[in-house]
Amino acid sequence: MKKYLSIPVAAIVGLLIIFYTGSCKKITFVEGTTTDLNIYGYIKSKPDKYSSITAIVDKSGYAGFLNAYGSYTMFVPTDEAVKLYLTDVNKTLSSLTEAEAQSIVKIHLMEDTLTTASFKDGKLPTITMYGQYLVSAVVNNAGVSTILINRQGTVTSANIKTGNGLIHEIDRVLKPASKTVAELISADTRLSIFKQALQATGYYDTINTINSTDPKLRKWYTVLAETNQALLDSNIASYAALKAKYSNTGNPLNPLDSLNIYVKYHIIPDPRYLADIVSASSHPTLAPLEVLASKLDDVKVLINDLDFNGVHEKGVELERTTSDLSATTGVLHTALAHFAPKIRQPTAVYWDVADFPEVRKLPAVFRRANFSFAYGAIKDMTWNNPVNTMDYAYTTSSSVNVFWGDYLSVPMGNTSRHNWIEFKTPIIIKGRYKVWVCYRAAKGSGTVGLPGGSNMPVQVEYDGVSLSRPFNFCEQRPNLTDGELEALGWKKYSTSTTQFMTGKFLGVIDVTTTDRHKITLRSLPAAGTGNPSDFLDMFHFIPINQNQYLPRFASDGSLQFF
Repeated sequence: MKKYLSIPVAAIVGLLIIFYTGSCKKITFVEGTTTDLNIYGYIKSKPDKYSSITAIVDKSGYAGFLNAYGSYTMFVPTDEAVKLYLTDVNKTLSSLTEAEAQSIVKIHLMEDTLTTASFKDGKLPTITMYGQYLVSAVVNNAGVSTILINRQGTVTSANIKTGNGLIHEIDRVLKPASKTVAELISADTRLSIFKQALQATGYYDTINTINSTDPKLRKWYTVLAETNQALLDSNIASYAALKAKYSNTGNPLNPLDSLNIYVKYHIIPDPRYLADIVSASSHPTLAPLEVLASKLDDVKVLINDLDFNGVHEKGVELERTTSDLSATTGVLHTALAHFAPKIRQPTAVYWDVADFPEVRKLPAVFRRANFSFAYGAIKDMTWNNPVNTMDYAYTTSSSVNVFWGDYLSVPMGNTSRHNWIEFKTPIIIKGRYKVWVCYRAAKGSGTVGLPGGSNMPVQVEYDGVSLSRPFNFCEQRPNLTDGELEALGWKKYSTSTTQFMTGKFLGVIDVTTTDRHKITLRSLPAAGTGNPSDFLDMFHFIPINQNQYLPRFASDGSLQFF
């Protein structure tokens, strides 16, 4: 009997929240509902708590639309919060100008309805009317968890429903970022060498310029700045040493200069907070076709922590306490070690599709037993029908001589079976590759492709583009020599001599970015009945100028090079 596992794929941000809350008490809020009053009417009706923010809204001239139809979320500071703010900025309610009042209202207001359920550890999904993002975090104090907004104000009452949106009460007035990313870097003496590199390459001006008054049109940047100590740990004690190491043309302003590329590799053309970084596996940079890989290791946010064909490359940690700094032009993070783009030659990737983290976490199953994973249980695999499972299979049968003895049973079809399955590949270095699919051909009755015969043709797509040759899980390779097979687009990928163990050439791909990519298997209209078990073992991505048919792969995990 098969076992079934249902592992919800929690967002990485959820993991970050767990880090903060641990076994703390559940977050509770006072919640309210009113269907009669809009946001402005509600705060005006509570003069004991909100008279000050009401006066600010009045001065801003925004009372009209806050009392009209719409969908808004407003963080409403209490009177005590406004009093603290006015003392801090040496102002009074009467001395605030209309422009200052407008800025206060806009930094607290978003054109969307966001409940606290949508608050994750990081950037809120909707930009404020001021034109900057807010960030939220769950923090613990004496066993009680609370939500902190912009590292400034704590949510004290939440999800108050009004006729045109939601109110979240906070105990501080939020202050917008006033410095650019460049100015934040300038203010931190630990980043002085990196600042000089930014200036020498011209990118200091890039991250120091607010290029549009419209937040929706503005270019935002995320900078991963290396500390002086991080550079010193790599024997780079000054900007002169950094230039000597990387500036191959002598002109850092040259876009092809290696120092220019080094700096661009530290800039993401988008506002990405830590939660955004760990929720995706890679991020584009200003360096052409160069990406940053990212992952969450326990509570550490790591950049470029990679495995290339079994070799682990240690990643660079982003320091939490000095990261997630909002700026008028983006976000600043601090890197605790030196990193740069690496020159890599195209390298063959022999991808065992049955080897993935979720099954490795089950020692009683991994390369020992069969197991069925529910929809959503495998982070890097998805398929069209949530009712279906992804079946991991293990066998010691000599007639199913798959690599390491395990494979995925992926019955493809156009009805209740998998219409399509999408995988995320391991990292493939940019270059030109031949793609092979490796499987055990199904033993079906009848003739492949004829009515009454077994037939399951599949189209494979790379990053959404169909490869030139489909394949059929019911079709086995011819019994020919290696040279003859390769000329016809087949190969003996297994050490087994049986023709059922089949490798088929699917087409050539141009990998333009060193990154993980998407491979999709899509069922084609089948002339026959299909087969109940399609045995998928491996994909091979082999540089076009390398040997295509060696090595061969054995069920005990060994490789054969002859």
